[in-house]
Amino acid sequence: MTAPAAAVAVIRATLEDAHLAEILNRPGTTAQRIARALDDAGYPITPAPLTSAPQRAA
Repeated sequence: MTAPAAAVAVIRATLEDAHLAEILNRPGTTAQRIARALDDAGYPITPAPLTSAPQRAA
């Protein structure tokens, strides 16, 4: 799956605006900022449906 160029630009801009200390020490906060920025730009983050299927032993 390839992301639209505009979504990649939103992610990059949010990362560039974040302080290095935030990225290193609080990556969850940075991820929340990116998700919020994507949502504001019209790219909502939604959970993928979980599918369960029988699995064979290796």
